[in-house]
Amino acid sequence: MTCVTAPNVRPESDSLRKLCESLQSRVESISDEITDHVRREIPSYAALPLPEHRRTVREQFRALLRGLALGVEPTAEQLLVVQSAARRRAYHGLPVYDVIAAFHIVARRLWDDLRAAAQATAAEDTVIELVAPLWSWIESLSGVVADAYADEAGARHGHEAGLRQRFLELLRSGGAAREQTAEIARELGFEPDGGFRAVCTPAEVWAVQGRLDLLQRATRQVAGTVSCGLRGQLMIAIVQRADPADLVSRVINLGGVDVHVGVGLDRAGLAGAEMSIGDAERALVVAQRGGSATSFEDVWLHASLVDSRERLHPLFTAVRGAAVEQPQLAETVIAFADAGLSLVNAADALLIHPNTVAYRLGQWHKLTGSDPRTFAGLVRSVVGIT
Repeated sequence: MTCVTAPNVRPESDSLRKLCESLQSRVESISDEITDHVRREIPSYAALPLPEHRRTVREQFRALLRGLALGVEPTAEQLLVVQSAARRRAYHGLPVYDVIAAFHIVARRLWDDLRAAAQATAAEDTVIELVAPLWSWIESLSGVVADAYADEAGARHGHEAGLRQRFLELLRSGGAAREQTAEIARELGFEPDGGFRAVCTPAEVWAVQGRLDLLQRATRQVAGTVSCGLRGQLMIAIVQRADPADLVSRVINLGGVDVHVGVGLDRAGLAGAEMSIGDAERALVVAQRGGSATSFEDVWLHASLVDSRERLHPLFTAVRGAAVEQPQLAETVIAFADAGLSLVNAADALLIHPNTVAYRLGQWHKLTGSDPRTFAGLVRSVVGIT
């Protein structure tokens, strides 16, 4: 820990000591008033338990007043107390700038009370000498707070990164039903029984040092909860209560316009999260064949066949051969499917006569054995062509 320490504050002055000591009897009431002021002015302090807040303000106010009275800088023990209090505030989620702002509220109140006491004793000129030492103390304490937050943030970042990686490992290895998976999900901010959606991209885009961290930070601006990590050849983001389009936009913004993205279905529970990763992985394969961001919902048929390519290959041999040798026929089959099985609409799209469409479909049937005017034949034809 690096501490900012105040310089040798000032030579002890009897008049200044008496001025500071005049406030000692009111430390309890002043510190409670300061606590209330801080909680009114800085809403995030509502997360810190009130008794703890009052106690730490009282300790710090008393130490500050005593240091000014004696003309000494903060001791190591006093700085350790401030460090501990700062870590507790970080634990309760208070932003560092709010904690430092609270020190300024303390300083303003102390300065107002010192000026009032000086006026009551006709010592207005004397109190000016306390300006430099007062702000030296505030600088010193603020430095300790900043260092404590930096240390805490680093430790928390490493811990959360480890949790996100373990979460992915458990989901990808069939561990969705394990209690440890639910515990990690809760710690990451997820509701284990809620809906989950996965988003996948190739891992190499995020293997550059620091880029995955940039994406995780960017997800804080997305409504909901998002956890990103690398697993094998994939970058996987698990999403809950968030707009996937918003996340995809940020992925493309950071990964580049050429990055391919697969989006899974929104599925219930941790078992659903595991299935959604599979959805997104299959949608990604389809995206890599043409397009950028592809949702499993839109390409479910092609995506579902991704793992069955070798097993189903013989079914499409004739179709693929005909598509290569007779691209005009293949184009007509696709137009017929896009036209809702209407010869007229397909003919309009191709700028040919409906009888020509019917003839081409018949020729396709002869070449491939698949009749595109039947459901089974059309599905086999479209899948084989595309």
